[in-house]
Amino acid sequence: MTKKPQVFKDRDTEKFIAYLEKYKEEVSKTPESAKKFLVELGVITEKGNRTKHYKHLCIPEAH
Repeated sequence: MTKKPQVFKDRDTEKFIAYLEKYKEEVSKTPESAKKFLVELGVITEKGNRTKHYKHLCIPEAH
């Protein structure tokens, strides 16, 4: 039995986009919440340095 690819209908896509926008608001409310999100995602370390796999990203850094 083969799996059928999942197809998003327009309504599902709109719901998903709305969810992502709400999540983005939560994550970007404060610099601390944004940093926590990036640490949990594995993009930066607790100290704020980029992790090995993300060294090449252009992330604005505070000086």
